[in-house]
Amino acid sequence: MTMESMSDCRSIVFIHGLFGPFAERETFAELEPALCTAPDLDGYGSGADRPVTLAGQVASLRAHVENEHGGGPVHLVGHSIGSVYAFTLAHQSPGLVASVTSVEGNFSLADAFWSKSIAAMSEDQARLSIESRLSDPVGFLTGDNIPVAEENLARAREALAYQPWRTVWESAKAIICATSGPDYEQLLRCVFASRPVHLIAGQRSAEGWHVPGWAREQAATFTTLAGAGHCMMLEQPATFGRALAAALAAVTH
Repeated sequence: MTMESMSDCRSIVFIHGLFGPFAERETFAELEPALCTAPDLDGYGSGADRPVTLAGQVASLRAHVENEHGGGPVHLVGHSIGSVYAFTLAHQSPGLVASVTSVEGNFSLADAFWSKSIAAMSEDQARLSIESRLSDPVGFLTGDNIPVAEENLARAREALAYQPWRTVWESAKAIICATSGPDYEQLLRCVFASRPVHLIAGQRSAEGWHVPGWAREQAATFTTLAGAGHCMMLEQPATFGRALAAALAAVTH
């Protein structure tokens, strides 16, 4: 599958979730010749010293699209909490966004997983809990039933080292605040009504993804990756890339 059969938009921006960087070369290779980028949002990678807020993350994402992709439009691909930033940018700056792909992204507090618990913790409690998670790549893999192979371990170590504990805590709090009220569902409905939205789930984790009925009906595509879990891009990066290419190719403008 090549980008020749996709829409005229040839740029794809990957938005990581609680853990970065969501920039697997095997995934990008499946999408050639598209320009694929994965920016470091506030608190992550090169921006690790910046505090995290919802408004700040959306502003950083907007600046990336404007500066690195000529102002778009681009296809946004958000994993987990990254989809909240993707949908928010699509709502606020529709001219920058050709489509949104939600990779087991948050539709409500029911999809908050670990975020809800750590967001409610005190600073000291959160630091201990998050640092324990960040220092355990084997546990990170086994918790999602991903084989503890050396290549997977290397990817897990990179993801866990990509952000300090405070970034994870602040991100969790920002997402809980953003998705806890009725305004977020209205935002989602507006984006679904205005541009293609693709949904991608892992077979092992799809049952726990709380996609509302209206979103399933209105989604341009819904793809389930066989044998994959929530971190499908880490576990099956090439397969994930092919699935994304097929989804984008299914909609032309």
